[in-house]
Amino acid sequence: MLSVLKKIIAFSVSAILAVCGFMGMTNNISDDYEEGKYKNVILMIGDGMSFNNLEATKLYRTDGYLAMEKMPVKATSDIDSYIIPATDSAAGGTALATGLRVWINSVAVYPFLPYAPDDISVPVTLCELAKANDMAAGVVTTDETSGATPSSFSAHTIARGNEKDISNDQLVSGIDLIWGGASESINEENTAANGYTYIDSETDMNALTAGSKSFAQFSFSDMKYCTNNHDTPTIEEMTSKAIEILSADEDGFFLMVEGACIDKHAHDNDMDNMILSAAEFDKAVAAALEFAEKDGETLVVVTADHGTGGMQPDGKGGYKFTHGSHDMTDVPVYVSAEDAGFISDVQIKNRQIPVQIARVLGFDKSQFPAQKTN
Repeated sequence: MLSVLKKIIAFSVSAILAVCGFMGMTNNISDDYEEGKYKNVILMIGDGMSFNNLEATKLYRTDGYLAMEKMPVKATSDIDSYIIPATDSAAGGTALATGLRVWINSVAVYPFLPYAPDDISVPVTLCELAKANDMAAGVVTTDETSGATPSSFSAHTIARGNEKDISNDQLVSGIDLIWGGASESINEENTAANGYTYIDSETDMNALTAGSKSFAQFSFSDMKYCTNNHDTPTIEEMTSKAIEILSADEDGFFLMVEGACIDKHAHDNDMDNMILSAAEFDKAVAAALEFAEKDGETLVVVTADHGTGGMQPDGKGGYKFTHGSHDMTDVPVYVSAEDAGFISDVQIKNRQIPVQIARVLGFDKSQFPAQKTN
């Protein structure tokens, strides 16, 4: 995959986001291209975060308050993958990273080679788009760094289980920071060889300064259960520090933050820890919104790749899981500003979200080649 990434970065249109064509945008996204431009975008993905997962979190954990629900734009998104109205985190993440719907299990690769534009072997991610335009880029997750969602923004492979290929792609990606749980193929030697500072604790993270490139390998178990047994930062702390580092770039930044363990606990029907993970993710959203309000040039978009667990009212004033799989229902889309082209109370396609993000970052229509995709 190294040769593929080099080809992308070297290619004269490396700033292309491989998405469904710009003309595919319908009236559920603003067609006013002059509307709203932002220097920075923070995309926050609650993995497995359905509306009812959030309702349960409000009921049991946050006294009815979620920071994300205070955002002025409140829309919904479908969760379709290529051809079918269902997804997993790899296909869902790819739609949000590239604007392309792919087969379940695929990480930022075309469903069929004929769907690829001429001379481009893999779709370009938002992180690659940012780096190709001299912006800073970061990936933060409470999953392992080779997990499906972070991989969708930083690697390209036919199967989400290809940990070695994913980690190798990430090491040569040029992304300024990749932080999450430890993955098997990442170590101090190969991170240093690729220009990254290796960190594995909150203390290390807090010591980082602007302009540094870092690859974090924190305790996944700590992240999953929101503990700090090994000097492991919370998702809120990671988000704040990542913003501090990336915002030093004068050309702006793109940051993806994933709250991965909402999904993991929902698969297990573990109500307490699902709610805890969702509440911690919302604290990270609050931190991003606080920065955006002070900064004035940052857009925050919060969404999910899919819901998990079939959360439903239990008939007794509470909520219950009804299965351990992914839901097929729409998921939330919350946006921090009303001038960014997103419209309240409408459904958009998951693949339209990164297209709109690229638009508000200022990339013009010519950077979006037409794609054959559903």
